[in-house]
Amino acid sequence: MQTTTEITIYVNLITAILSAILATYVIRLWYRQENRLSTDLPIMFGITFVGQAVNNVMLALPLIGLVTASLAYFKIRALWIVLTIFPLLGVVVNIWLPRFRRHHNKILGALMLYWILVAVASPTEAMVIRLHMPVIFVLTIAMIVTFAITWKTNRLKEIRSELLVLTFALGTAGQGVKAVLNLDFATQLFTAVGTILIVLALVNPWYHESAIGKTKHESERELVESTVPYGSTSS
Repeated sequence: MQTTTEITIYVNLITAILSAILATYVIRLWYRQENRLSTDLPIMFGITFVGQAVNNVMLALPLIGLVTASLAYFKIRALWIVLTIFPLLGVVVNIWLPRFRRHHNKILGALMLYWILVAVASPTEAMVIRLHMPVIFVLTIAMIVTFAITWKTNRLKEIRSELLVLTFALGTAGQGVKAVLNLDFATQLFTAVGTILIVLALVNPWYHESAIGKTKHESERELVESTVPYGSTSS
């Protein structure tokens, strides 16, 4: 048991360091772009990686013995996870609901309010997890479907969509392994691998520009048109 705890601590801390390094990398990658948008995938995943890094440290602290694993601490961590979940929810909303662009902030605000109320008001950890799970489930399915479509339709060539599909599938598998075998460190191993895959997908060293003069905004339009019924991008 002691060995398993030590492995879990090491894996969490290594994943935290890896996430922080890769967050810095993809955020700098975004910052160096000529045309930057607040909804660009690199900045969204970069923010997620920052949240993930801190979350992994928070997971390790009770195991090290620096803090007590209490309900209050669990709720603080649940609130922090907002920084991990909601950038990706922003990506999903931006892609799938382009007709309601002016309502995006309201939608995300309502979801965030729900998340916070659940974290603060729930009397047990189990209830927090149970009530947060629908948001996580919808996000995971939406990301898999989105990038499966861009992969199959060969849209958004600047990224490797199949790696993003694999990443979210691995995340789901990691949760399954944790639930069945009760191995917390297995989830973090999947997370570490997934983080590397996401960066590879975003950087895409295999990509070569195929259409001269194709702009970033045209690429983003392709993403929306490939995932939204009727191909409408109007607000």
